[in-house]
Amino acid sequence: MKKLFNYSFMLMLLSSMLVMTSCDEDDPIIIDPGSGSVNVADGLYLSLDGADPASSAGLSAEVVEANDFQSQDRSGFNAGYMWLEAGSYNVVQITDKEVTATIGGTLETVTDEGSNCEHNSFLLVTTAVDGPAFNVANAGLYKVSHDEMTSELILYNIKDASIIGSATPNGWSLDTPLTGTLSADGGSWSQSGVVLRSGEWKVRFNCRWGINRRIDPNGSLNDASNGYQMFTNFGGSTADLVTGGSNIQQGEDGEYTITVNWSKQNGFTLDAERTGDAPEITFNPNDYQMGIIGDATANGWDADRNLFHKEDAGVHTWYGVVSFADSGNWKFRANDAWDFNLGGELATLSNGGADIPTPGAGARYITLSTADEGDTWSATMSDAGWGVIGVGGPGATWDSDVDMTANGFADGVTTYSLTGDFTTEEWKFRAGDDWAHNLGGDLTFLNTDGNNIALGQAGTYTVTLSFNGEVYSATVQ
Repeated sequence: MKKLFNYSFMLMLLSSMLVMTSCDEDDPIIIDPGSGSVNVADGLYLSLDGADPASSAGLSAEVVEANDFQSQDRSGFNAGYMWLEAGSYNVVQITDKEVTATIGGTLETVTDEGSNCEHNSFLLVTTAVDGPAFNVANAGLYKVSHDEMTSELILYNIKDASIIGSATPNGWSLDTPLTGTLSADGGSWSQSGVVLRSGEWKVRFNCRWGINRRIDPNGSLNDASNGYQMFTNFGGSTADLVTGGSNIQQGEDGEYTITVNWSKQNGFTLDAERTGDAPEITFNPNDYQMGIIGDATANGWDADRNLFHKEDAGVHTWYGVVSFADSGNWKFRANDAWDFNLGGELATLSNGGADIPTPGAGARYITLSTADEGDTWSATMSDAGWGVIGVGGPGATWDSDVDMTANGFADGVTTYSLTGDFTTEEWKFRAGDDWAHNLGGDLTFLNTDGNNIALGQAGTYTVTLSFNGEVYSATVQ
């Protein structure tokens, strides 16, 4: 039957339309009062105290971390950054503007040591359809994620933002903090006078790369049944931030103002405004091919054992693993000549200083550094030598090494070996349980920071790493 409208009804309809268009952007808009329909797209949303959700409280499909610092899709993993007021929440499924499922569960606080900042806890909800509402005690900006496979919801309160990387003042070892404030309407973190040099960097929150939710914390990230690792960092580019994306490339040295912005409408954006030139660097590390020489080493006093240079935040460091004899002495020197040589105490080396006594037979991981362009030098030494790391190696993880055995030296060649089970997945050599000095690429001519290594067939192998004082090579038998 055709319905007839009178003028009173038309006036009422126009009035309701005016009310709808005057609503705040983030208020839930009721299309048909009393029907329960909401004006948001299909998907998952957080709902406060049973209210209709706003678009700013939505979760969308997001990548998680994969092996080798890559990203991957994960079925049923959804996440988003949003401002949460204190109160009771459920997750609701919206389909065709209707609530088709309500998800809740039991909330607990989980503490881990995934960050060197103070914020090492997050809220974890074990979820179920029609589960109870869970309470968020503190208002703030949260990264919220829901994983369908493990039936868990994470609410991670974002307090701090920072940048980190080889282009930044503190390198990859320490964050450069940004300061600022946030509210429900948005905000930013910023820092001026930041010197960026040619290199790479990323943005991360609360000084952490991600939250590890693997069942086996050291198991493969590519095994979906083993859980997942959620990103808490952005890469990509200054114009296009990507969750867990590739490192941001820094081409031009300079002094910058770095600003990370957040709003409910636009999410996160990044500004890097160049405000001046970077201070001039007068020290050229290429003029210093540092090595170790002495009768406690494989080549005696006749030839050096080369160290390998890297720069991090203006600190020049040379790295190496050296096998020492149980007697004798040694020194650092540059360019296979005695014009510049360092001896004395490791913490306060001096040019022309005294010979350094052997630490005893065995392999030692050594670093030699100058932070003031060659005015002062210092060194460190640890017992950790070479190890094998990676999911394809005997340890089956990228989180810790399996140590190699130092076999000493003969005829100027030092060797290190390891027998274990290898798969066709990837692995590398790493020195000192640290990524600063690692080897990959072609086994016959290994490169520092080279590509990951993979064997063509799984099996039990003996891997032997050799160093002749200049280049590394390896055999697998």
